[in-house]
Amino acid sequence: MNPNSLIPYPDVIPAPPWLLITLEQLLFLVHILIINALVGGVLIIIYRRFFGKDVTDHAQTLKPAASKLPVMVALGVNMGVAPLLFMQVVFGHLFYASSVLMAVYWILIIPLLIIAYYGTYIHIKKFEISAAFSKIVLAISAVILLYIGFMMVNNNSLMEQPESWGRYFDSRGGTLLNLANPALWPRFLHFLFASIAVGGLLFSLLFKYKKDSQNPDTQIGLGLLIFAVATCCQIVAGLWYLIAIPREFILNFMGQDIIATLFLMIGFCTGIGAVVTGFLKKFIPTIILFLVTMAAMIITRFNLRMMYLSDNFQLSSLELTPQYGILALFLVILLAGLA
Repeated sequence: MNPNSLIPYPDVIPAPPWLLITLEQLLFLVHILIINALVGGVLIIIYRRFFGKDVTDHAQTLKPAASKLPVMVALGVNMGVAPLLFMQVVFGHLFYASSVLMAVYWILIIPLLIIAYYGTYIHIKKFEISAAFSKIVLAISAVILLYIGFMMVNNNSLMEQPESWGRYFDSRGGTLLNLANPALWPRFLHFLFASIAVGGLLFSLLFKYKKDSQNPDTQIGLGLLIFAVATCCQIVAGLWYLIAIPREFILNFMGQDIIATLFLMIGFCTGIGAVVTGFLKKFIPTIILFLVTMAAMIITRFNLRMMYLSDNFQLSSLELTPQYGILALFLVILLAGLA
């Protein structure tokens, strides 16, 4: 079956693709930073509450981060709306199709996210009143967040591979996942380890600027150590992800496509640098190198998406009907919301 016959016709776009994609990438950077910090913060808190040797200082060392989790859920969801809208303008005909193919798992995200959101509130409210109950509730929230992350990875993978959509005709119940894709699991692990790394930075950041904290240098150092170790694991997952993609894409990243190679190398080198400064407990250099790494990897993510779609979709095929007034109004409202 020709996969192009399964792809809906794209909508007319109101602005040049490069502008919409640039806005999507910038806003996605903000969104994924918050989501990584949220997921990583939850996992680190759970681990330290269940397996930490010193449980007497949890109120001092873990509660500051735990109190931020509900706000981070709200911010993460809201900051995900704008990049999702920009992505849907350009890739909507692909994204909506993949969402329908996995509709059962996709629609479950909404009620489960509400449960996870309430869980972060219950956890902080019962943090000291009922330690066992609060830990169990947060563990449930963590499982839900990982489920959502896995489904997001699946949806993006399906969107980028229309050639896999034909499997729908063998199972029409809206339960299609892209589990046959060898890059799916390393892609998810790359997200998971990134989240733990950013979660470590979250702890360092909180204690760096928390005036009444006890032993701030110890907690900052521990957060940077978590970041460095998790980033090492992320690099391994990233290399696995690289060798799991089709050979022609690997060659593109190895020099055939200069732009793609450049951004991958920038991300890899600054990532190694961030690991070194993390182990050396250098807070500011680690933050700077980390942000450069994130920006480079987001661009690399987009480059890989376009490689996957090269046989089925080109940005040049989109029909442009300019509506700059509406776009400007949207951006003004977006900036006001951000403020």
